[in-house]
Amino acid sequence: MAFRKPISTFGGLTWWKNVRQNEYFIMQEHKVGIPVWPYKYRILMRENKMEIANSNDYDEIIYDWRYLENNAVPQLDQKIDWLKNGSDFVDLITKIVLKK
Repeated sequence: MAFRKPISTFGGLTWWKNVRQNEYFIMQEHKVGIPVWPYKYRILMRENKMEIANSNDYDEIIYDWRYLENNAVPQLDQKIDWLKNGSDFVDLITKIVLKK
């Protein structure tokens, strides 16, 4: 897998064609590909258009897509909201911020 720290996307959008998308990610294919561009496919986070995966192999990028859908998509039913019942924590932070 070619996952990496999200980076700004390179290349104008006119060079990319959307292949697949959902509410979290966009998969794009480079219209020209190699040798003009170092990779043919990429996956972007829809929220901020940052690139998180790329590959020249379609099967590999599909595998990455499935992994992201199953593991990187926010699992709202499993989310731990540490501020919801953490009034002691909020009070502590408030005291620290307001202390002069």
